[in-house]
Amino acid sequence: LTLLCSLWRLNAFVLFLCEAPFCCQFIEFANAVSARADRLRAWQKAAFYCGMAVFPVVLSLTLTTLFGNAIAFATGVLYGLSALGKK
Repeated sequence: LTLLCSLWRLNAFVLFLCEAPFCCQFIEFANAVSARADRLRAWQKAAFYCGMAVFPVVLSLTLTTLFGNAIAFATGVLYGLSALGKK
């Protein structure tokens, strides 16, 4: 269970680095991670975010895990919808 919690925290940290690098301005590699994430296409971001949100749920299916990863999954869905483009 401790390993699962550690993986979940690492998962959240990676997503945090991709979306809000200004919060981690004193970490040297934060801008590099953010720049790489910005170069991804919308469908790649969607797959990345949905995959990162599903991973902890697969490891431990609990209500708190579902609620905790719902916002990351919703972000992936929004990136996927933007990849589809206008009607």
